[in-house]
Amino acid sequence: MRTTWTVFALLALGSALAQDNLPITRVVLFRSGVGYIERLGRVEGEARLTLSLRETQMNDLLKSLVLVDFDGGQILPVQYAPRDPLSRTLSAFAINIADNPPLATLLTRLRGAAVEIQTDKETVQGTVLSVETRKAPANEAVVDQSFVNLMTRDGMRSIALDSVRSFRVRDERLQQELQDALAALATGLDNTRKTVELRFRGQGTRRVLVGYLTEMPLWKMTYRLVIGEGEPLLQGWAIVENTTDEDWRNVRVELVSGRPVSFIQNLYEPVYPKRPRVQTQTDEALLPNVSEPAMGKQETLRAVPEAPGGIAGAPMPPALADADAALRESIVEMATGQERGALFDYRIEQPVTVLRQQSAMLPVLSRTVQAETVSLYNPANHPRHPFFGVKLTNTTDLTLMEGPVTVYLNGSYGGDAQLTTLEPKGARVLTFALDLGVEVTLNRTNETSQQLSVKVVQGVLEQRYQLRRENEYLIVNRDSKPRTLLIEQPFSGAWELVEPRDAERTANFYRFRLSLEPNQTRTLKVLEQRTEQESIALLQASDDVLRVFVQNQRLSEPVRQALSTILNRRRAIGNLDTEIRQQEAKIRAISDDQARIRENMKQLDRNSELYRQYVQKLTQQEREIEEARRAIQRLEEQRARAQRELSEYIAGLNL
Repeated sequence: MRTTWTVFALLALGSALAQDNLPITRVVLFRSGVGYIERLGRVEGEARLTLSLRETQMNDLLKSLVLVDFDGGQILPVQYAPRDPLSRTLSAFAINIADNPPLATLLTRLRGAAVEIQTDKETVQGTVLSVETRKAPANEAVVDQSFVNLMTRDGMRSIALDSVRSFRVRDERLQQELQDALAALATGLDNTRKTVELRFRGQGTRRVLVGYLTEMPLWKMTYRLVIGEGEPLLQGWAIVENTTDEDWRNVRVELVSGRPVSFIQNLYEPVYPKRPRVQTQTDEALLPNVSEPAMGKQETLRAVPEAPGGIAGAPMPPALADADAALRESIVEMATGQERGALFDYRIEQPVTVLRQQSAMLPVLSRTVQAETVSLYNPANHPRHPFFGVKLTNTTDLTLMEGPVTVYLNGSYGGDAQLTTLEPKGARVLTFALDLGVEVTLNRTNETSQQLSVKVVQGVLEQRYQLRRENEYLIVNRDSKPRTLLIEQPFSGAWELVEPRDAERTANFYRFRLSLEPNQTRTLKVLEQRTEQESIALLQASDDVLRVFVQNQRLSEPVRQALSTILNRRRAIGNLDTEIRQQEAKIRAISDDQARIRENMKQLDRNSELYRQYVQKLTQQEREIEEARRAIQRLEEQRARAQRELSEYIAGLNL
């Protein structure tokens, strides 16, 4: 019986079978850079089938290959020739040519080997001893020149490398190694096809399935939206490309939206992990082990058969305008839709033929839909004019993939739009041309603030106030036809919409709907508000801030009286600070005068009358200094007590 998981889990595309009895029967294309090829056929007894692939396809095949024998047979191991990394293959030969060695380096690696060197004048046989660089004269100058030193029957010979025309290795084993290395190098450059052998074991004729993934271009969707006398018609075409080396003849094609995770892993090339090198204890002393530390509103749409005025479309041939009914009947959609979790599958019901390296457009959709012609204004798109658009509702049972939409209005080309992925019953506004018949002017007003409440809790003043902002749109319809205008304004979660209330919400915008009569001017005012709260610690608040609140007549009398008390107590503390500064200034003045007197006393006789007067004055000043210091101490104690009482008063306020 047929298993659904094999059909879908295989997901691939892209190689050629040698046997005609296992043709491609199903192709599934994804939008993640891969496709799925399914081959279904019959085998007899023990069968061997060979897949021929490009080397670039091997990793995807090895990652995804699924084989099924439906009639009791057995799948045997899959055989293929691996590709070792070229550098590792070349390094395994006795003569390493992986790094493209020059002649001097190559001869150095042949030290000890018997060679035959042909120069301009002679043939010399010997064993390579060494290669060196020496100074040699050349055109009245001295240059570096490389020489190979050979041990011959007649002794050591030194031959300049620039005179060597050819050489060969006389050791047949080494000569064969060199030839094998060159052959491996050539094989590494071979980017041709690789073969994979599939083997099935069983009795009689059996059905088998082969499925695998391969890299494929993503499939694309394009749409035509036709708005005329009848209901709006939406046609969808899928663009698929057969970039494989094999024709798809009468295959079932499925197109899957969404993006399943897909990656490339190197499975075809052998990988040799680096292994730690362990040294014996005699090589070096053991080291101590250091352990690591632990670590919106939705509206009902209606079909509007009449196109909006003012669209400067390119006239289409008259036949197109008269072919509305034929257009609806001539294209038969080929796809049915099916949800697959996060994916959506367009299954083409009719067999499809796409030749190798060819592309095709498949009609997957041709249905009537709900579409309303509107004009959409967003100042970020154009500061003055809205765009003509169509509010499209997906009334089909298909998920519409993203893609370009060509809009035809009453037989004329209206413009191009871009559709993002649209689920069934979803709606999108598709804009396709600038509406020059409508002008919009946006006047932004300043924000206003209104205080809502003020209270004091444990010495902290908490006030709530409301901010309001208003945008005014002046709309002029200069056209002789009516308009349905949608105005988009950015949405901010911090602001609440006050009016108008019947706005539609998108992820980032409010959308307001207006009906415009011909030659009509209208105004739309959009009012938003938000409430904020501010906390002020009264102990740290400045006097200016407190005075503003005291003068606010909207505050309750107890709050204003408490703030006035705080200001008065702060004023009393300020007076104490002033008296302290006055006493400190008095001490500084006396100290300055004492310094002057002592300087004068140095010049006087200690028994003179003036000296005795100075002594009496110094004694009096010392008493005054002591009195000032006692006054400062008393004032500071009063200030500390007043500050403590103010803090306790503020902390106890709950109004």
